Amino acid sequence: LNVYIGIERSFPVNFLQHEGEARARILIRFLVESILQTTPEAILDGKEETFFIRHKLQNVYRFFNYSTNRALRNAYPEEIPPWLHSRSSAHYWEDAANRIEAVRWLMEVRLKLSPDSFYRHNISKSVFSRHGLSYMFNQYYNSVSRALAEAYPQLEPWELGKVPYDYWTDERTAQAIRWMVAKKGWAVESLPEKVRARELNRKTFSEFGLATLFEKKFSKNIYRAISAAWPGRFQPWELGKVSSDYWTRQGNIYQASMWIAEKEGLEVHQIPPAIRRRDFTEKALKKYSIGAVLKKLCQGKLERIFAPLFWKEHKTYLEEHKLLRKIAALKNSQPKSNLFELLLYGFFMAEVQRNTSQNNQRYDRIARRIQRRSILYSD
Repeated sequence: LNVYIGIERSFPVNFLQHEGEARARILIRFLVESILQTTPEAILDGKEETFFIRHKLQNVYRFFNYSTNRALRNAYPEEIPPWLHSRSSAHYWEDAANRIEAVRWLMEVRLKLSPDSFYRHNISKSVFSRHGLSYMFNQYYNSVSRALAEAYPQLEPWELGKVPYDYWTDERTAQAIRWMVAKKGWAVESLPEKVRARELNRKTFSEFGLATLFEKKFSKNIYRAISAAWPGRFQPWELGKVSSDYWTRQGNIYQASMWIAEKEGLEVHQIPPAIRRRDFTEKALKKYSIGAVLKKLCQGKLERIFAPLFWKEHKTYLEEHKLLRKIAALKNSQPKSNLFELLLYGFFMAEVQRNTSQNNQRYDRIARRIQRRSILYSD
């Protein structure tokens, strides 16, 4: 302080010859914090070559070979990295740990970015140049994504910047979409509701750097995008509107009708009886977004939109009644207890009669089961 305010002309001779770094550290910290009340980063950013001379610390400046960076780093080793406004030797960057430290410092300290937000920012190579890391960048990376990938191996490629379109294989696409949904904190089963609430839309993909993927690979179709990640989990109408052409195909109509029946708690074999008993009516359709379309298509008769079930049912009815006729014919063909049969089978007649009785009982059981089921098929 005496030297700074002019009471003393200079420091004692050989002042820094003994414990020079420790003494220099005390002087510099006193100057920065108590006198100037600034930060070491602000001093370096000022790029003033005569800074230490102007503040009467030329002996300290000379002690660190006229390197402002080295002088300040000696006083603030945790705050001043060796590359800040100073050239680092080429050998320094051969160590991957040094490169990783520099990239993380740039992202988190200088740019104040958290790793999970990189995809939201346009990080360019000029950022490395502006912060004294151009040599390292050009020599070892020449790509922002590669630099970030080495420093943050836990991040996915699309979190590090733009990726070429041919990167998006089906597996990587599914992985990225599942990652996006997880980042939003959404449960998979909640996605239809998110679409209806307009929370899941194009902006969602853009928010996470996946807009190009959404537009080019899925043609802005949310159903196709979500189905890539969870195939078969949702129906088209659950994740947005479907075109009028969709309802021109009978298979789509039947699939949608079966989906509603399942939502109503009906198993396949229960649907025709429920329709006949009027337990399942057009009122059930109104509960669902596709109900209006299906109601129009069924024209007052649910059998129209569930036609394949009734075709199958009728076919089963015919096949089983054909089987009943065969059973009757088989029973009529069983051996009779007459003199001819006794002569034909002789001593084996009792065994034949026992087998005949067992077969008739079996035929009767089958017939009763068929007749019970037939009640379901009758109008």
